[in-house]
Amino acid sequence: MYTIKAYLLDLKSDYHVHSNYNDHSSKELSIEKVTRYAEQINLSTLAFTEHVRKTSDWIPKYLEEIDRIHSSGTKINIISGFEAKILKDGTVDFPEGYEGYFLIASFHTTYYDKQIWLSALKSTISLPYVKVIGHLAPEGSFELTDNELIELSKLLNENTKTVELNAKYRRPPMRWLQIFKNNNVNFHLGSDAHQLAEVGNFNSIANLIEFINN
Repeated sequence: MYTIKAYLLDLKSDYHVHSNYNDHSSKELSIEKVTRYAEQINLSTLAFTEHVRKTSDWIPKYLEEIDRIHSSGTKINIISGFEAKILKDGTVDFPEGYEGYFLIASFHTTYYDKQIWLSALKSTISLPYVKVIGHLAPEGSFELTDNELIELSKLLNENTKTVELNAKYRRPPMRWLQIFKNNNVNFHLGSDAHQLAEVGNFNSIANLIEFINN
């Protein structure tokens, strides 16, 4: 079961790993190979968070495979989960019936409008089944003010949401982290791995980790 963890950031836990159930990850990224690799690098927690849509039909097979590997004797705490896209109306592209699973909500569409983006994010943060906000950063056309980030911090805390430090995109921006940290937002690490060697690899965000852990 996923539980929110306080500081310090746990370098042996990766809460955002993909698999070959999508069409753009390495084909070697099977559930079993990822788990065995995670064992080799001494991870303690591994969250599979495959991209999902409301129309995804592979979910039962995916969950069954994770359960099978988890019950095969591994010492790693394996979490079954998903990553879903934040939609314009503040909902997420996520099928009904799986709300009890670990869910990362992330922007994968550019809206070119700060108010639409901000309203969608706030609505998503309020969804009870969303656990984490993934690779959070502004679009290139706008920035958030300090007061807007403080407001987001309060909303994240009120809804017990975690903000991911994402190694693939090197997010959130440092200024956002400073304000979030000052307002006691919870963080964890996600590699956003799409290749085997990326699992548990947080070298790209060493500066962000150092800031949070100090």
